[in-house]
Amino acid sequence: MKKYKLNLLAVCTVLLMLMACKKDESDREVLAEGRVNFDLPAATDVIARSLDIKNIALVSMELKATLQGNASSDIHYITFETDTTKIADYRNKYGSSALLLPTTSYLFYKPTVAVPAGTKISEPAILNLSYQTMLKARSTYVLPLAIASIDGQVQDPKTRKIIYYVFNTGEALYVDHTGYTLTATASSTNGTNVAGRAVDANTLGTYWLSNVAAALPQWVTADFGREVSFSGLDYFFPTAVAYATVGGNTTSAKIETSSNGTTWVDKGTYPVDIKNVERKQTINLPSVTSARYLRFTILTAAPYVSGGSTYSVGFVGGIVLRN
Repeated sequence: MKKYKLNLLAVCTVLLMLMACKKDESDREVLAEGRVNFDLPAATDVIARSLDIKNIALVSMELKATLQGNASSDIHYITFETDTTKIADYRNKYGSSALLLPTTSYLFYKPTVAVPAGTKISEPAILNLSYQTMLKARSTYVLPLAIASIDGQVQDPKTRKIIYYVFNTGEALYVDHTGYTLTATASSTNGTNVAGRAVDANTLGTYWLSNVAAALPQWVTADFGREVSFSGLDYFFPTAVAYATVGGNTTSAKIETSSNGTTWVDKGTYPVDIKNVERKQTINLPSVTSARYLRFTILTAAPYVSGGSTYSVGFVGGIVLRN
C-alpha cells in the first residue's frame, strides 16, 4: 500500500507540472504582428560583405531578432529559416544579376533562439559559410532569410520579415577557362593515359602517364588557348595510384612558360610532395606570369612498382593555374 501511495504521488506531481507548464504557455504575452523584427537599422534589409573565394575557411555570421517597443516580461522564441523564393524580390529591388547562394556553401546553426524575459534582443543564431572556392569570381550571391515563427506560431510567408545576406566575391582561386578548350602534348604517353587528361576537369580521376619504357625526365605541355596571367599552379596526383604501396609519386618538377610554344622561360625547379589529403602540391612562382603555354617537367619520382617490375615514370592528374 505504501508503494502504491508513492506511485500515486509521483503521477500527481507530473500532472501538476504539466498543468503548470500549460498555464505558463497560455499566460505568455502574445506578441502583436510587427513586434518582432531583425536586429538591423530600420532603413535596411541587407547585410553585405566581401567574401574571399581563394581559400576555404569557416566564416561565421550572427543573426539576432529584436522586440519593437518595450521589453517583455516573458521569454519568447524566434525561429529563422532561409526563403530561397525571395531571390526574385531581391533581383527586382537591387539587381537582376544576383545569384542564389548554393546550399553547399552555408549551414544555418541553431535557427531557433530565445529573447530572454526583460530584454529586447535575442540570442544569436549563427550562419556558417564554407566551400567559398566553389563560388564564381566577381559575382554577387544572396541568401534570403526570414522570421519563420514566433513562439511556435508560423508566420505568413507573404508578409513575414525578410533580410538578405549579400556576398560579393573577389578573384577566384583558379584561372577561369570558360570559353576556351585546353589542350596538351607530352614527351611520351602510356596507353590511353594521354596528355589531354592532365588538363581536363577531373584533376584526381583521369591522368597523363609517361611511357613506362622511357626514363625520367618526362614533360607535359598545357596550351591554354590564349595569354593568361597566373601566380602559380596546383599539381594533382591521381587517386588511382596508391603511392604508399606502389610509389610513382613525383618528388621534383621544373616549370617553364612560353608565349609561342617555341621559346621557353625557366620559372624554376621545385620540390613536390603530394602525400596529403588533397594529393596536391601548390607551386608559387617568383612573380605573376603571363603566358599561353606551360611546360611541367617531372625530374624525379619514387620508383613505380607494377607486376613485379619497377619503372621510372611520371603521373599528372591535373595542372590548374592559380590567380
